[in-house]
Amino acid sequence: QTLVASTSYFLKEQLFVPSGVTLTIPAGTSIFASPALPGGVAPAIVIEQGATIAAAGTASSPITMTTVLAESALASTVQVTSDTSSSTGSLALGETGKWGGLIILGSAPTSAASYSTNYIEGISGKPYGGTNPNDNSGTLQYVRVWHGGAIVGADNEINGVTFGGVGSLTTVDHVEVAYNADDGFEFFGGTVNVKYLSVLFGLDDSFDTDEGYQGKGQFLFT
Repeated sequence: QTLVASTSYFLKEQLFVPSGVTLTIPAGTSIFASPALPGGVAPAIVIEQGATIAAAGTASSPITMTTVLAESALASTVQVTSDTSSSTGSLALGETGKWGGLIILGSAPTSAASYSTNYIEGISGKPYGGTNPNDNSGTLQYVRVWHGGAIVGADNEINGVTFGGVGSLTTVDHVEVAYNADDGFEFFGGTVNVKYLSVLFGLDDSFDTDEGYQGKGQFLFT
């Protein structure tokens, strides 16, 4: 499936990209997600084991995944005091948890006892992990994920970007998560190496690693 940059996409439910399929998102594409309906699940994009994502944005034409709600509908204001002076001001922060986020699942090793029944956080029935440290789940460059982290159950939120058993041949650089209700980036095992990641105004960890993550991160900003 290949998207078109000149089209704005409306994501109203969970999108699963199955094994053997590549989701191609050109530079400059925008995807707008609806909030979860009462009693429903939060929209999210899930790249399953064996599938790949080809999301190669550029600095001038990033790929944006965000809520369909207008910024004016999200705005709240907090008071800010400078650490170096007595001056005060206001800072507008968008609300968090308006949709799910981006989940990428690979076949690289994790410390979990069973790969076939090891399901990713926030999504039911989607396994990750395996025995291939060189697994390739695709490309993620100049992508921004905003206003995500919706709660889908008790103590069960979706991270801005979740890597589950993602391997070292996957390319990840220049990715931003902003206004996320759960972690910005979380790595469940895997060997993926990342560069130039930023997390802004998250409500939980900015960068979280679990289950024996063995990748490398460079130029991480929070």
